[in-house]
Amino acid sequence: MAEEEGESLIHIALGGEELFAIGPFVVTNSMIGALLASLLLLAAAWYVTRQSTLIPSRLQGLLELPVEWVAGIVAGSTSRWRGYVALVIGFFLMILVANWLGLLPGVGTIGLRHGEELVPFVRPAAADLNFTLGLAIITFVVFVWWGIRINGPGGYLKELIGEPRYMAPLMFPIHLISELSRLVSLSMRLFGNVFAGEVLIATMLALTTATLFVLPLAFFVPSIFLGLELLFGAVQAIVFALLTMTYITMAIAEHDGGHEPEHDPRDDHGEPDAHPASSPA
Repeated sequence: MAEEEGESLIHIALGGEELFAIGPFVVTNSMIGALLASLLLLAAAWYVTRQSTLIPSRLQGLLELPVEWVAGIVAGSTSRWRGYVALVIGFFLMILVANWLGLLPGVGTIGLRHGEELVPFVRPAAADLNFTLGLAIITFVVFVWWGIRINGPGGYLKELIGEPRYMAPLMFPIHLISELSRLVSLSMRLFGNVFAGEVLIATMLALTTATLFVLPLAFFVPSIFLGLELLFGAVQAIVFALLTMTYITMAIAEHDGGHEPEHDPRDDHGEPDAHPASSPA
């Protein structure tokens, strides 16, 4: 009996598993996970916009903390950071919430049984390559768009061709593959880490079920890995967001022609900035 339960717990599909279909539209369990994460973020955004006060409450401060933290990082990237800060923050919050939702009790373990296999109702969104590839495609389109916006289509193609021009037959395919490799690396990195964490948690649950009455301490082993997955989920979210910021920053820096960052207007009047005693608190 324990062996059968262990096998059912450790069964994990590479892609999202179909729950039902609405005509040609197939709804998978990973789509349900992404939908729940979106609903939570929408509820948090509604609360902050409708219930926010000048002196934030603890809940408001907690919701604003990751936004302000990521915005502070992006603000130091380029002078055009306001044009893409919302995208970077959105990626970070979406991936973070989707990853942490996958650690809730019942996610991946409660579902419908089709034959000998269990199809969970909810599955972590990033454990499906379709989700991570979709985010990577958005990133790819945005940083290519920034490169074209800064220097025009002709200038962007010149960057792909490279210098000197007689090396174009060799350099153009290399630069093109380099651009497309970002699409692959972004999607596969996030998918691989989240999928590996899902397999690890399922394996530890299966071992706990098999050895619960032999080794009582095995009951607490999965909690250790759940704590690690909380940390890894946050790390993967910030890595994806910062890589998105880095790619956009590189596209701007490569085509911007030395655009200088913004500076404080007070510097034009020669105002000193080292008088803490006379400045207001």
